[in-house]
Amino acid sequence: MPSPLGPLRAALFVPSPASVRTVMQSFEQSNPHAALELEQVTMNLVGGIDKAVRSSNNAELVAQLAQVPPKYRGFAYEGAAVGLTAIDSLSPGHRAHDLIVGPESKVHDLTMVVGVGLALAKIPKQRWKKLFPQHPLFKWLAVDGYGFYKAFFQKRRYVDGQHIDTRYPRWMGDRANLQRIADNGLGRALWFIGGGTPKAVAERIGGFAEQRHADLWSGVGIAVTFAGGVEPIDMEELWEVAGQYRPQVSLGCAMVTKIRQQTNSSNEHSEAAARVFCGHSVAETDALINDSLLDLPTDGSSGTYLLWRDRIAEIVTASRT
Repeated sequence: MPSPLGPLRAALFVPSPASVRTVMQSFEQSNPHAALELEQVTMNLVGGIDKAVRSSNNAELVAQLAQVPPKYRGFAYEGAAVGLTAIDSLSPGHRAHDLIVGPESKVHDLTMVVGVGLALAKIPKQRWKKLFPQHPLFKWLAVDGYGFYKAFFQKRRYVDGQHIDTRYPRWMGDRANLQRIADNGLGRALWFIGGGTPKAVAERIGGFAEQRHADLWSGVGIAVTFAGGVEPIDMEELWEVAGQYRPQVSLGCAMVTKIRQQTNSSNEHSEAAARVFCGHSVAETDALINDSLLDLPTDGSSGTYLLWRDRIAEIVTASRT
């Protein structure tokens, strides 16, 4: 049974579809098919937020999320983590954490950790420690989610103005690392802002300081593979315009193969992306990058997370030669 607090929570935490569409209308629209698909992805994420805040418990929520088509279910789970994190920020509860580690939902843990970061973008930083994910390595994807939110919803400041957040809580460690991880999320947002048009996305990235390009391109690699909206010929064009940053595009794509394989949700688009950007199928790429975890430090630092990402890029790039 839905929570009696559901309507109030929805009014507080769920962006209206109309408001989200208004934001997206300012994005590149030269590829109508891509724009429509990226809107569909975004609305499934918003739908996940709505389902979460209206639910009474996680079992009820999981049952609702199971009705979302596999192609979009990861985005719905991402949204669910947004909603539950918002609820947890105002209560002693920990429903977001419980969903991330839950037996029926943990296969979507990576996208849900990103969702926590989306929620943190609107939560005072003094509350972050209680809400921050606990996985020693993947928890840093929350900072990626934070960067995505800032770019997507505050485009004028973070994309046009290229503002860089520097005020992260001290307990999170090296702020330079955190800025890089946030740029991964910003790069994902650029795929949406650029309307899934390779030339427009490349031009956007080219306008940023050169030292930010690699991390932005890795975010694009995630978004083009996971959110999609384009045909293989467009992927080939993106691969060409990425130039020296192709290893970062491969890195982003490879991270998505892990998600698609883990959730058994590979589809024609993700398979095509894996072939273009990694030179292998989704399953082959996922198996290939398992070695990236070998002898990885267990200190839980953002530096180790970035090392893991670097290893993935090196492994996939070497496999293409």
